Amino acid sequence: MRLKSGGALLAAALAVSSGAIGQQQPAAGQNRGVIDLMNQVEAVNAELKRLRGELEVLSNALNNAQRRQTDMYNDVDTRLRRLEGSGGEAAQQRDKSHAELEARVKRLEAAMAGREAGGSAATAASAAAAVPAPTPPVAPTPPAVQAPASPSAAPAGVNSPRGAYDAALATYRAGDYQGAIAAFDAFVKRHPRDALAPNAQYWIGDAWFNLRDFRAAANAQQALIAGYPDSPKVPDAMLNLSSAQLALGEAAASRKTLEDVVAKFPQSDAAEKARQRLTKLN
Repeated sequence: MRLKSGGALLAAALAVSSGAIGQQQPAAGQNRGVIDLMNQVEAVNAELKRLRGELEVLSNALNNAQRRQTDMYNDVDTRLRRLEGSGGEAAQQRDKSHAELEARVKRLEAAMAGREAGGSAATAASAAAAVPAPTPPVAPTPPAVQAPASPSAAPAGVNSPRGAYDAALATYRAGDYQGAIAAFDAFVKRHPRDALAPNAQYWIGDAWFNLRDFRAAANAQQALIAGYPDSPKVPDAMLNLSSAQLALGEAAASRKTLEDVVAKFPQSDAAEKARQRLTKLN
């Protein structure tokens, strides 16, 4: 009897132990499921941050393309207006020369008609006295184009600051970013105090950004901000600096730069864009 009761007690203990183990196994499985879910959430967050960075880079590239297109249209419009103005002056000069020639021809015809109708020397003499002596018609001369006294006197010559800047900008618009960087860099070194020097420095940074050298792009825009703090190009340079910082993975620095744009230039177009980008980063 004692053996039977001892066996029953042993069986009951084994049953209780197996039940406890069975309860622990589902709990461990649930913990693994929670950990897997948290890992998936972290992976999704990391992917979301990466996509936001790429979206910021694409948005900046689109803004740069729109700005380049606007500059190109303005440049073409300015040149067309200059051509129209010079063409109008030439047309007026031609019209004036043509009118003078017609007047001289009519005076000559009138004098000849007077001689034939008079039939006498006296009539011819009186007709000749009444009409000024004709002069041979002179072909109209085109308006003279004054050549510049020296290469430096030409406002848009290649040796003038404006001409050098336009040549560098044309290189940039053609997509030769390396050539544009070299040309704009030479311009800044040769004309550091020219009004176009901040613009040239800005395009250096923009060209580096298009070449996806984001560190060089950030350094170029920082040089503009430090060297030309009063330039109207500073807000746009700070926007491009923020984009370069974000592309480099410096999210905190990028956010700080955008906040500085809003704080220092609250009424500018760059500040409005900075507010929109801050909303996306938050």
